[in-house]
Amino acid sequence: MAKKRVHLTFTGKLAEEPILWQLSQTFDLVFNIRQADFTEGIGWIMAEIEGDPQPLENGITWLEDHGVHVAPIEQDVVS
Repeated sequence: MAKKRVHLTFTGKLAEEPILWQLSQTFDLVFNIRQADFTEGIGWIMAEIEGDPQPLENGITWLEDHGVHVAPIEQDVVS
C-alpha cells in the first residue's frame, strides 16, 4: 500500500460535492482527513490518502481533472 499526504483546495460548487467519497469509491482508496476548513465558496482539506500505487496515482489525476487543486505535503504537518 502507498500513502500520500496532500492539501486539497476546492472552489465553487466542488466545495459542496462529496469528492473524497467519490474518489474512495472509484479507486478503492482510504482517506483520513487531518484538517479541513470551509468558508464561503472555498474549502481545503489536508488528508492522507492510501491505496495501491497505481489507483492512488490515478485518483490524484482524477481529482485534478475534476478541478481540485492538489498539492503534496512534504513535511509531517498533519501529525
